[in-house]
Parts: sequence; C-alpha cells; structure tokens
Amino acid sequence: MVGVIGSKALAAEIKEKIACFMKQKLDLELNQQKTLITNLAQDHVLFLGYEIAKAHCNTKIAKDSLGRMKRSVNGQIQLLVPSQVIRDKLKLFCRCGKVYHFLARCNYPVLDITCMYNAEIRGLYNYYCLAINVGRRLSMFKYYHYVSMLKTIARKEKSAIGAVFGKYGVEVPRKVGTGTRHIVGVQYETKAGMHTMTYFNDSLKRVEQPLTEVSDVFGQVFVGGQLLKRLNTDCCELCGADCGGMEVHHVRKLKDIVQKYRKHGRTPPDWVVVMGAIRRKTLVVCRSCHVKIHNGTL
Repeated sequence: MVGVIGSKALAAEIKEKIACFMKQKLDLELNQQKTLITNLAQDHVLFLGYEIAKAHCNTKIAKDSLGRMKRSVNGQIQLLVPSQVIRDKLKLFCRCGKVYHFLARCNYPVLDITCMYNAEIRGLYNYYCLAINVGRRLSMFKYYHYVSMLKTIARKEKSAIGAVFGKYGVEVPRKVGTGTRHIVGVQYETKAGMHTMTYFNDSLKRVEQPLTEVSDVFGQVFVGGQLLKRLNTDCCELCGADCGGMEVHHVRKLKDIVQKYRKHGRTPPDWVVVMGAIRRKTLVVCRSCHVKIHNGTL
C-alpha cells in the first residue's frame, strides 16, 4: 500500500511506475483489478484486517506548537477496527441477535473452556490494539463473548447461569477506577501454588506502538517468537525459574497432543495448555520441568 499526498494523476503515474518496475526487475504482473486508487477523503481502505481512514471533525480544536488554534483531527490517518470483523467473529456465539452456548466446547473441562475464550479475545485485542476505536468495537464483542462462555459452562454442568456464578464467581479489582467486580474464574494448581484464571479482565485501551511482549492466557509473558530469543532469556516458560541451561521440549504435532487428552476426557497438564495458548510445538523449560513432563508428573 502506497500513501500519496497529491492528485489522482500523480497516484496513477506512481502506479504505472510500480507496474513497470515489477515487470522489468521482478518479472511479476501487477493485478490491475485488485490494485486500486482510493481517495481517503471519500472512502476507507481495508488492509491486513484494518480499516484505514482519513479523519474529519470540525468541532475538535486545539493549539498547535505555535499557539494557534486549529482543527486538531482533520487530515489525520487513522486505523479502525472494521465492524464487519466483529460481526463475523460473533457468528460463532450468536444466532438471530441472541447469545448462544458453544456446543462443541461443552465436553471440555471448565479450565479449558476458559482458556479457549481467553485466547480468542486476547488474540483479537493484541491484533487490533492499534486501532483508535478498539475499545468501542471490542467492548461489544467482549459482552457477547463472555455471556457465551457463561452459557457454555452452564450447559456443560446442566445448570443456570446464576449457579455458575455461585460456583465459580470471584471478586477481582477493576482495571479502570476503584472497587471490584464479580467475574467467573477457575482455580488451577502450579508449582508456585493455587492460582485463579478469570475471563479476560484487561482494559481495552488503544496503544500507540505495536506490542513487543505478548502474554498467554496464564499471564506469562513471552518475548519474541523465535526459539533462539526464548532460549536466551534463560527463563523456564512453565515455572519461571531463572537457572540457566534451558532445554527445549518439542512435540511432532500440537493438534495430536491436545486431542490425546481430550479424547479420553482427561484434563490436559499445564505444559499442554501453555503450548496450545502460545501455539508453538516447543517449550523452553528448565531441566526439572523437562524431566517431569516426560515422567508425566508435572
């Protein structure tokens, strides 16, 4: 995508030069039907899942660096979350405008159900956190998504949503403001003790720069996506130990190892859940955790 400040004739000239360069230097043919010239003042552009627009608002006025009053928004290029993306995502959880349970997940343990829903909304937010309207768009998705999780757990346990709150409800501090809110959470045990996993409770605020650290559904932070970078951190991705001499546990197919436990109705161990959350066939672990994985005692 090329942004041009100028006339349509200038944009057409640049397009032709790009086509000539691709043909002569790269031996590639530019698709004329898909390569479009769009005026951002009149229309939006879809690119890599984002909607790119040119802002226009005559009511927002602020001082510039010289102290002059000017319209502070007009002409700025903005990234937006397309409304169609949210509608498409909600098709899995809604029918005719009403929230439904996710029937395919009803046979999984409650911890797995919570992990799946957390991974979905966390991944959606991590991708669209640069958009200026991420809070407004994802807050609507979050409401329907959360209710769908409650109904899925209620369907699994053959109870009402109120009973789900009574059994799994916990008080957590609000991310914005003071006080607490009642939210469904599931307890799980690790080497450090008992922990509680709740539904996604982070604020849906816009960020100025792309994320350099991405956390999984357990709140652990994974820096980078390359195995070498993960090894150089000298930090176990399961217990958090910083003892050096890390080892790599790997599986042939991530899908097979996850289904191995679900097929027999068993709760996957922590290392399987973490692998599924970060979608990697490898885990950088300490020697102690590596031995326990192979012994089946983790």
